[in-house]
Amino acid sequence: MTKKHDGYVHGVARYRQYGCRCDDCVAAYAEYRAKLRKYPEQSFTIDPEPLIRFIEQHDGQPMPSTQQTFVRWREKGVDIFVADRHCVKRGVHPFEVYGSEWFEFGEVQDADCG
Repeated sequence: MTKKHDGYVHGVARYRQYGCRCDDCVAAYAEYRAKLRKYPEQSFTIDPEPLIRFIEQHDGQPMPSTQQTFVRWREKGVDIFVADRHCVKRGVHPFEVYGSEWFEFGEVQDADCG
C-alpha cells in the first residue's frame, strides 16, 4: 500500500528509511507487520500444569523469573505454540508431556508445524 503526496511515495519504505509517521506510512507499516506475524492473533491456550511439572522435573528449581511465568500461565493458560517450543527445547515431543490430549489440541487449532 503506497500513496503519493508531498512529491514522495509514502508507505513501508518511507516509514522505515526516513521515519515518516504520516497516516499512510503508519497504516502501510501496520499492514506489513501483520503479514509477518508467525502466529495468528487468536491464540489457543491449554492447561499449563503438565508443562510446569515437566519443566520443574527437567530443570530443577526454577529461577524467580520462571516462577513469574508459571504464575502468569496458571492465570491465563499457556499458548499451544509456547508449550510446543518449551517441550522441543528440552528434547521431547509435547505428546510426552500432555499425552494423547496433545493431538486433540491440533484438531482445535490447525497449526502450521513449519
